[in-house]
Amino acid sequence: MLGAVATAIVQAVMVSAVYALIAIGFTMIFGVAGVLNLAHGALLMAGAYIYGILVMPNLVSGLTYHPAIGIIAGIGSVAVLSLALYQILVRWVEDNVVITFLSTVIVAVASTEFLVWQFGGQNSRIALGIGTQFGIGGATVQAFEAIGFVVSWVAIGLLWLYVTKTDDGRSILATSMSERGARLTGVNIRMVRAKTWLIAGALAGLGGMFLGFSGGVSPLMWLDPLAVAFIAVVVGGIGSIKGSVAGAYLIGFVEQVTVELIGSGFRGMPTLVLLVGFLLFMPQGLFGREFAHE
Repeated sequence: MLGAVATAIVQAVMVSAVYALIAIGFTMIFGVAGVLNLAHGALLMAGAYIYGILVMPNLVSGLTYHPAIGIIAGIGSVAVLSLALYQILVRWVEDNVVITFLSTVIVAVASTEFLVWQFGGQNSRIALGIGTQFGIGGATVQAFEAIGFVVSWVAIGLLWLYVTKTDDGRSILATSMSERGARLTGVNIRMVRAKTWLIAGALAGLGGMFLGFSGGVSPLMWLDPLAVAFIAVVVGGIGSIKGSVAGAYLIGFVEQVTVELIGSGFRGMPTLVLLVGFLLFMPQGLFGREFAHE
C-alpha cells in the first residue's frame, strides 16, 4: 500500500507539471479576452504531431531530425498556428461568445478529421530518444517525465517573470484585470490579445509533446487534456494563473491516486466529482476570479 501511494505521488508530481502548462494557456486566453478556446486541444495535438513528423520515421518515412529540432519546431509552429487562429478567425467573432465557442469547436473537429485522413486513427509512438529511468521514493520515473517536469516549471517560471516583471508582460496582466483601465493607460488591446494567443500556443505545443511522449499520438489525444485543462481552470479559479497550477496539481494527484489504488478504468470519475463539487459549493475556485472585465 505504501509503495502504491509513493508511486502515485511521484507520478502525480510529474504529470501535473505538464497539466499546469496546458491549463495556464487555456486560462490566459479566457482571462484576457473571455474566449473559451476549445481549439486549445487541437493545438496540443499539433505540437505532438509536428514533433513526430520531424523526428519519428513511423509517422513520415525519411524524416529523422534530432529531437531538439522537433521540440523547437513544435513549440514555434504551434505558437504561430495559435496566433494565426486568432488573427484569421477569432478576432472577427470574439465579441459573440457563442459563435466563438462554436468556431473553436469546428477547428478542433476539423483538425481531428484531417489527421485521421493523413495518418489514420491509430495511436502512434513518439519518443524523446532518452530511455533512461531511475527510482524516486520507490517509484520508477522515466527520463522524459523528469525532463517534462523540469521544462514545465522553467516555462511557468519564465512566464511568471514575464507577466509580473516586464512592462510588456504587465500589459497582459492589466488587460486581464480591467480591459477599460488598460485601454485608458494606452495599452494596445488587440496586440495584447495576439501576444496572449501566441504564448498560449507555445505552452500548448510544449505540453502536447510531453503528453505524446507518455501516451503516443492519435487524432483524439486532445480530448482528455482539454477536459483536464477546463476542470483545472474551474477548480483553480477562472482567469487565475496560480489557480490553474494549483488546480492541475490537485487533478493530477486525484487521478494518480485513483489509478494506483482503484484502477485506470476509474481514472476520470473522482475528477468529475471534484468538478461538480466545486461548481456547487465553490464556483469561484480556489483563488477566485483574479481578473475581471469592467
